[in-house]
Amino acid sequence: MRNLFLLAALFFGSAAQSPPPTGPELIRQSIAYHDARGQWPKLQTRLNFTTTNPAGQTSPFEVELDNPAGYFCFISHRDGHEVIKAVVNGQEVLLLDGRADLSEAERKQYRLGAGMGQTMRNYYTYLYGLPMKLQDAGALVTPETKPQTLLGQQYATAEVRYDPAVGTDSWTFYFDPQTSALRAYRFAHNRTPNDGEYITLSGELTVDGIRIPQERKWYRNDNDAFLATDQLVSAEPLAKRRL
Repeated sequence: MRNLFLLAALFFGSAAQSPPPTGPELIRQSIAYHDARGQWPKLQTRLNFTTTNPAGQTSPFEVELDNPAGYFCFISHRDGHEVIKAVVNGQEVLLLDGRADLSEAERKQYRLGAGMGQTMRNYYTYLYGLPMKLQDAGALVTPETKPQTLLGQQYATAEVRYDPAVGTDSWTFYFDPQTSALRAYRFAHNRTPNDGEYITLSGELTVDGIRIPQERKWYRNDNDAFLATDQLVSAEPLAKRRL
């Protein structure tokens, strides 16, 4: 009789355990953690950053976002010059000290070639819109999830690929197994073995109700070499746009 009760306890105990969430479920749980009120599409803010390279050199820059209007503006300073890469009313704007009429040498030196405004907008709205951006059209989330270890920490992970019309990179997203907070991600271009990079996230800054990871550290996939740190220093309402 004692053995019968033991077997029954084991059976009902195992039956009570919930199956692991699917990939889409895990992403929805993470979005509920980071943006519980669905504020990302409404976000209007100025984000102030510093970036630090492997040599320890630090540079500040700003990003202005008006998501309802589709407005994006990246502002940095280099060699005493102000560099702006923006998208305003659907049009790319590239400026050096307020000038749009640039020489080819200036465009090359300050990375102001055609398409750079769109590239910077896609980059920052994707990375800082995670995990919310994983519900965009074209994102193909693998149903299965699995535990993985990164830098000694264990996470729940989901894999995401994209419709070829959107992009060719493949991504793995690492989530806190208790809170579903996004803690890291890894991407590969699939051009050479083990290409691409991985990024670890730490800290949080709450911006209009959105929990945005504050520090991002970048590493190479092939040799774990440190590439850079991006630090979100502060945020403020976008009371007045630069452009």
